[in-house]
Amino acid sequence: MALPGAGGKPKLGLKGWIINEIRFVMQEFETPAGEPCWVDLLTSDVEQAIEFYGALFGWKPAEGSRTAPVVEMRLEGKAVTGFLHNDRPQQLDDVWTTYLNVTDVHAAVYSVKLHGGTVYLEPTATEHEGIVAVVGDPSGIGVGLWQSLHPILTTATGRPGTRIWNELHTTAFPVVTRFYRDALGWELFPIADTDDFRYQSFRQGAEAKAGIFDISGQEHPDPGWRTYFAVANADATVELAEKLGAQVLRPATDSPFGRMAVLKDPTGAEFSIMQTQKPR
Repeated sequence: MALPGAGGKPKLGLKGWIINEIRFVMQEFETPAGEPCWVDLLTSDVEQAIEFYGALFGWKPAEGSRTAPVVEMRLEGKAVTGFLHNDRPQQLDDVWTTYLNVTDVHAAVYSVKLHGGTVYLEPTATEHEGIVAVVGDPSGIGVGLWQSLHPILTTATGRPGTRIWNELHTTAFPVVTRFYRDALGWELFPIADTDDFRYQSFRQGAEAKAGIFDISGQEHPDPGWRTYFAVANADATVELAEKLGAQVLRPATDSPFGRMAVLKDPTGAEFSIMQTQKPR
């Protein structure tokens, strides 16, 4: 499912896409803490997305889902994401969307309202044994809330082709960090706090779950949630992505966390890749 405001501005009218269209692999129990647990892609060309991401990451559509409202994509037999048809009734851009794992979605929604957030979709039961809601922080950036009725595994494994990190880019850093602390109980730690680079992490070290990045000083800031996928070789992935029709927004560059690049898929959805180990 894709969320209102996930790309930056609050958007409404997606309820029909959201209801009953979530799938998670139920594996081992982790106490929900508001951490990212799933991403999916709203795309205007599902077939092209299947071909592009299949060639790039090795994903394959689950049997029987290719013509479904949501195409479940798998890697080595395990669900990694879903693709939703964007027929643009609300003139939405194609976008990757982040979902947060919560213990009680009704309580989380109440807390969001209490702390200045917006509710785009009230808690709604799905066919896939869970409850989903769509909320926005005080700046309007949307994110999903998911309460599973069964234990799920949310920790990123770093396996190539899977989600490894989620990051919120915001131009309202003080307001948004306070919101995530107060409304969703995030324990935030400063990674950097200068005018050039201001960043906080949800938990820290090996327990880090997500980040919030202040982009207010950028020339052309584009607020929204960002998804990073693990790759074995960032440079080779960028080269392949270009051949497959992607646009390179930021070439592969070394960072303290790995070698990373920012790409835009053939229909315009932005995503990032991260290589954490040296290529073999």
